[in-house]
Order: sequence, then C-alpha cells, then structure tokens
Amino acid sequence: MKKLIEKLGAFFIALAMILAVFPTQVQAEGAVVTWLDAGKAAPIKGKDYQFIEDEDHVVSEIQVMTATGLGFVSYLMTGEVSMYGVDYDDSKIANATIKLMNDIDLAGKQWVGIGGITMNGSGAPLATYVATTAGSFEGDDYFFRLEDYVMGPKRVDFKGKFDGNNKTISNLTIQRTYDPSGGESSKDDFGFMNFTSKKSDGSNGGYFMAENYFLFNNDSEFKNVTFKDINVQIIDQFTGDNLSEVYGGVGNDLLRGSAAAFGLIMENHGVVSNVAVSGNVTILSGMPFYYGLVGVNRGAIENADMNVNVDLILASNGGGRGAGLQTTPSLSKSPGDKVETRRYALISGIACVTGEVIPGMAKLTGVTTSSIKNSRVNGAYNLYFANTATSAYPAYDGIEAYKEAQPLFKLDLLTDNSHHAQFGRLMDLLGEPTMDVQLVSAISGSGYNSITVDSTTYNIQLGADESYTGAAGSLQGKDLSGLANPLDTMNVNYTAEPSSKVKLFSNAVEPAAAKTETFTSSVGGVVASAWKRFSDGAATNSIEIPIYLTTAGDISYKVELNWGDMEFVYDRGSYDAGKGETLPSAGNELGWNGNDNTNNLINVINKSNASVNAKLNLQLDKSYSGAFYKEAGADKTDSNEKDYAGKASYAAGTYLALSSAGGGSDSQNFYLVMGGAPNGNLSNAQIGSITVTVTSQTASTDSTKLTAYLSDDTSTAYAVESDVEVGDVKLIANKTITVADNMTMTLFGELNANGNTITVSNDNTSGKLTLHPEFRVIGSAGTVLDSTKMLISGAETLKANGLVWKDSTGNAITDLTTTGLQGDNVKLIYLGSVADYLKATGLSEVYPINSSETVTAGELNEANVLQLNNGAVLTIEGTFTGSGTLQLNAGSNGSVIYNGNTYHGAADTVMIIE
Repeated sequence: MKKLIEKLGAFFIALAMILAVFPTQVQAEGAVVTWLDAGKAAPIKGKDYQFIEDEDHVVSEIQVMTATGLGFVSYLMTGEVSMYGVDYDDSKIANATIKLMNDIDLAGKQWVGIGGITMNGSGAPLATYVATTAGSFEGDDYFFRLEDYVMGPKRVDFKGKFDGNNKTISNLTIQRTYDPSGGESSKDDFGFMNFTSKKSDGSNGGYFMAENYFLFNNDSEFKNVTFKDINVQIIDQFTGDNLSEVYGGVGNDLLRGSAAAFGLIMENHGVVSNVAVSGNVTILSGMPFYYGLVGVNRGAIENADMNVNVDLILASNGGGRGAGLQTTPSLSKSPGDKVETRRYALISGIACVTGEVIPGMAKLTGVTTSSIKNSRVNGAYNLYFANTATSAYPAYDGIEAYKEAQPLFKLDLLTDNSHHAQFGRLMDLLGEPTMDVQLVSAISGSGYNSITVDSTTYNIQLGADESYTGAAGSLQGKDLSGLANPLDTMNVNYTAEPSSKVKLFSNAVEPAAAKTETFTSSVGGVVASAWKRFSDGAATNSIEIPIYLTTAGDISYKVELNWGDMEFVYDRGSYDAGKGETLPSAGNELGWNGNDNTNNLINVINKSNASVNAKLNLQLDKSYSGAFYKEAGADKTDSNEKDYAGKASYAAGTYLALSSAGGGSDSQNFYLVMGGAPNGNLSNAQIGSITVTVTSQTASTDSTKLTAYLSDDTSTAYAVESDVEVGDVKLIANKTITVADNMTMTLFGELNANGNTITVSNDNTSGKLTLHPEFRVIGSAGTVLDSTKMLISGAETLKANGLVWKDSTGNAITDLTTTGLQGDNVKLIYLGSVADYLKATGLSEVYPINSSETVTAGELNEANVLQLNNGAVLTIEGTFTGSGTLQLNAGSNGSVIYNGNTYHGAADTVMIIE
C-alpha cells in the first residue's frame, strides 16, 4: 500500500538519527553555488519536496515545490542520498515521476543537470556519461550513455517521467568555463570534473565532456512545462593541443572529447510534449553546438515552442574531438573510412538529429518513426569568430562586449591544424563537401530509419559573414530549410510549412520582437489605464502588431494577429530609348509592388469566449497614403499584384466587431494598399506603422450609438458621456453634440459632410476632440466642424488636404496646437478636393496640401495659390487651359511637378508655375 511520506525534520529526532540521515560527503569549496549544492545541503525540507512511495520505499512520485527541491532531485540522481536508513538508489527512484507543484525560479544559482552526474570519492561532482564515438557502438540503445565501467561512486539511471504540471521554470542558468590547465584532473569553474573516470583502455583519465543540459535522457514522458528566460554561457578553452590523448575507437592517439554544447534534453527515447522554451544561449568554443530542445530525438516531440536566441563564437584549433555528435557518420563510404557525410548543423531549432544517428541503428521498441509535430521555432542566431587567444577569453559578465568586438564568422578565418581531422575537426566539418555540416537546421538534422516532421514552422534571423549570407534563402549555395539536407536513403517524410522563413544578414541581428502579447484587466472597459500589457507592464490596451488580449475573471479575452512582411517596393522604372517607354525592373510593375494579398495581409482572429471589437490605425510619413480593404484583391494578367477596385473597403480607426470564437464572424482579413510616391532613394526604410487596438464589447457600444446618430436624419442634440471613436460617416443633417468633462471624442477615417456641419461643445473647456492623423474630409466644400470650448488635439498632424481652421472672426488660425485652437469658437473649413479647387471660381483661400497627390490638369479660371507642407509633392498630369494662374505660396516646403519641370517652394518667394 502506497503512502505519502513527507520528509520533515522534527525537533524530537535524535541526533543519531540525524547523522544517519544526512549524506557524509563534504562539499567541495563549502559554498552553495549550484542548485545541486543547495539540494545536497538541505535534503530534508518538507516545503521543498515530498515523496509518494510504497512500503518498500519504491518512489512513484517526487513532488517538487521549490527551486531547492528541484536541486535536490538533481542530487538525488547521483545515487548518494540515504535517509531514514533507506538508500534511495537506482532501485528506489529510477522509475519515479518528477512532478512540479509550483512555478520554480532558478535565479541566483547554477543548474546541474538531472542525471548523468555522480560524486567521486572526495564528494566532487563528476560526469559519468560518454558521447558515443562514431561507429563504435552501432546498434546501442543510447548515443549519450551512462558509462558501463565500474565507476566506484553510485548514480541513478533515471527512466521515469517529468511532469511540469503546466508550471514555469524561470531563469535556468548554466555558466561553465572549461580550462585544460589541470590536465586529466581538470575541473570546470564550479568544481565539476571534465573527464569521466576511465579511458577506453581502462586506465584513469578519459573523455572531456562539455555537454550541458536540464535532463540527461528522457525514456518516458517529458511534458507540460515552460522554461522562461534561460541563460546559458559556455566558455571552452580546450584546443587540439591540450585534449587528452587516449587509445581505442577507430585509431590510436585519438583526441577524444565532446562538443561544447547545450540541449535541454540530451537524448529522447519517449515523448516530449507541450514544452515552451525562451531565453539566450552563448557558446565560445572550437567545437560549439546548440542542440535545441533535444540532442538526439529518437522518439517523438509534439507541441514544442522554441524561442531561443543563440550566439556561437567559433574558435580555431578546437581539436579533432573523437566523441560526440560532431564525429558521427551518416554513411559508410568504404570499410574503415570514417570521414563521412553528416546531416545536421551547429545550431538546431528543435533537435540536432531526429531519427537514428547512424544507418545501422534499429528503431526503438514501439517506435515506427521518430517525429516532430505541431511545433514552432523562433530566434535570432549569430555566428562570430573568436579572433583572440584563449588567454583573452572573457568572464561571463564580459561575454557580450567580447562578442561584439569579434568579426562575424567565415570559414577561411579558421586555422585548425589538428592531424585528427577524420574525427571531427571544425574546419573540415564545415568546409568539406563530404561532411556537409550546416550552420543552421531550422527544425532538426536528418537521421535514419524513418523520420516524420509536419505542422512545424520556423521564423529565424541569421547573422554571419557575407560569404555565407549573400543569397537570400541559402547558405553557401545550400538551401536553408527545416531539415539539414536529408538524403533519399533516409526515409524522411517532411512537410514544409509555407509560412516558415529565414532572413539572412551580413551583420549581427537582434532578437525579433515576440509575435505574441497579452493584455489583462479585472474590469475591462474602454479606459486604457484599466488594462495592463504583459511584455512591459504598461497601462494600455493597444500595441503595434501583433496583439493578444487576456483578462482575468469569468470572461477571458484572447485576440490573435497574423500578418505579412509589409515590405513594399516602389519602382519608378527606367527609360528604354529603344522602346521609347519607361519600363520597371524585372518582376515589378511601375509604381507600388507588394499589394499581393500576402505581403499586405493582416488577419485578426478572436479566440475569446466573448465578442470583441478591433480597429486598425495607419500611421504613414507625409509622402504616402494607404487604404484598407476587407476583401482580397482580384488577379491581374501576368502580374503578382492584385486589383482591389470594387472591393469592400475598411475605414481606418473604426471598430469592427468580431464574435466569440466559433461564432461565425470571428476572423477578418484586412489588406493594406499603398499610395503616394517616395522622395529620394530608400532601402528597406520604415515609412510608418499599423496599430491594432482591441476592446471588450462594451467598450465601443457608445461609439456605435454615436456613429448611428451621425448617420441618421435627426436634428436633436446628442450627449457624449464616455470616450467614443467615430470612423467613416456621411452626414445627411446638421448635428449637435455635447461632450462631458474629461471625455474624448475621436474622429477617424472619412467624414463626408455633404454640405452639413457637426457642432461640438463643452461648457467648461474640458471636453476633448481628437483628430487622428488619417482623418480626412471628402465631398462638397464648406464648414464641417464648429467647436465651442473644446480641447482640440491632432490638428497639426493631419495629413488631409484642403482643411483650414478659422476663428470666430473668420481669420485663419496658424497655430494648430491645442493651445492655438482653444478659443471660444473655432471652425474647420473644407475647401474641397485639389482637383475641385483648381477649376473653381471666386477663390479667396490659399489651398493647403499636406500629403502628396496626383491630379489631372484642367481649366484654370482664377489665381490659384497652393501651400505645400511637410515635403508634399503635387504631380500634375497633362496641360492646363484657361486664363487662370497657378502659384506656389511663399513658405511652402513641398514641390510641384508639371510639364516635366519641378517647382520647389521657397521661404519668402511666391513661385509662378508655368
């Protein structure tokens, strides 16, 4: 019968019992610097962990409550724990389930992996595993294997489960410096011996081990856990001249050592599922590898989410390391020839190898295909070259500055001179065609004997020397895809996801902004300060793309956003004298390119259990214009661009309702179509942004009511008593609105006054009228807004053309700040469109142009005067007729293009356009 035994130290336990309970080893250095040390120093803490075990003390579950408790689990796997007269060795705990009961914060101490570690006779930690030398253990069940030699010290061959119980482990920290100065007895800077205790000939010494991990091997289940903000820094000073020479393997005099590597799990024989990892990994070594979630995946990985940024600093003379994945062959070219093709990479998004590592390895019992499914990889990866001697390698707090001072990696910087090239010299791994080790496998390297990878996406940025990154989508002439160049003989079933992508840079890349966000609120509502943005703690309910909304309580909100690259090309074309016409570059159209239903797509999905409202606001530099459509553009003949004529439009700044998940209208596509013309030559320059805002259903109810009021024919007054926002509206009657103190009425989109006026007021000069930069007026000329005692903002940033502000005496207002518009009564006058103004009669106003526009010349009847602001360009096609004139007002800072001539504004000169 099983019973729950809480390992509690009680005040009445006799001193003799206490002495019998605690391990007798003395800690090296006497300092608690690792979580293993913490677990070893305090093995009886009821608040840290507890066992579920049967009457024979066989443990079925280890419940972990604290970071110290998790460190105790690491110490427990050394086989050194004896309590209450019970040796908790392999027979007692090897098949237990490790279960997290709380979130765990591992900040402040170094992590030591669960499994693969033991203690030597003096109590110092010792690596007790080996990484199989290429071909030496063909058919063995493990690649990373616990050493079979008589070790002396105990250790547990853990075969149980790890259940994260949907908890989070944060700040997992692994910092290791490997220094060869101690020879075969070398230890890293935390007291771990760098060598297993036996060479292959049975003498003392052995392999140099530098792999680091959270869990050594998973033989069952590893599931339901989030690793947040991992921090891994490995500094490896071993070179080809100071690795120990041992006999055995393929030949004598073999420098046998592993890569300096990190993977969360070294080898998976079971199922790894529902695991998310974020953080940073930096490795400085002559043989650096980032394995990702798993080093060798011979089982299944499902629902993994890897968002890890990796910096590898590659050094010369890493040695021909004769143990580890870097020496593993994929094919046998001829008997005894071990210089063979590898099918993996220095950086692997999820697994270094999926499948069997060498061709002769049989599948595990019950496994028909090793797999990765329904997973995701994001990250920024950089490769540098260590352009210094090992004596100049930095301490941990200086590794960022050291990295930034090094050049980006290219192959000809390596000067490896080891004579053991056939066992894995870095220069040969990357440079020899038969080796075929890549820089990056976005998902995994390719193994043998059946592999399945599907429904797995990646979005990676990679920085390396331009000799690697000169062609988009390839590295040194090889496609950079999900798997590292699988062979036809490997039985690989890989379904590439079209949304996956890699961007290559010839400079170091910064981590991309996470394409996920969360908003929380206990009350909901429209007031921004009632909401909290997770990523930075800001009190706001909006974010530039993307957006995820979550609120506590009975109703929870989650809004997901997907979007295209938003990378446009404007092709002015080049004049072809032979054809007598202006032609675009190959593959382009003249003018804007990128309006193709994919690049310009924004998709909003409501995954909430309640309705929400979403709006898009567009902020562009003055030279540009943009419009949103709710329907995809139609195909054009012989073009990738789409035609949006006649498609349903969306007015920027207006709320669009999305029903709750599964409600039928819970998803909406938007398509941005660009207009205007750039000034000068640009290369991937940011010209604006799209802001997406979501609110609960209640938040925009009043906005909907006000929009309905403005659109009907009633003439009664309307009281605004909460913050409201109004988008596209066509008036059919004059409207009167009072705004309550401290409330804001915001105008977006198009206002078609249709000869009518909106009168808006507040008695105490504390109501607010905000004009979004994209607010514009269309239709007939006239007074569109009549404001009394309102605090007006946004007028100075309006991009619309033809708008003039006047005071109560009819004089134009030049100070468009809130202070300048704070009179008892101000009016907004619309002078009509540019085209209408140029053919009008009886003109008395200067026409302001704030955004670039193109018009067709007609008949001029008056002295038309234009005021161009913000560098706007007016392009006039055709030739004017009539007796009128066209002038560019003094103080204009834009220009007019007419009849092949460009007329630039001047500070104190009126420019006559002829």
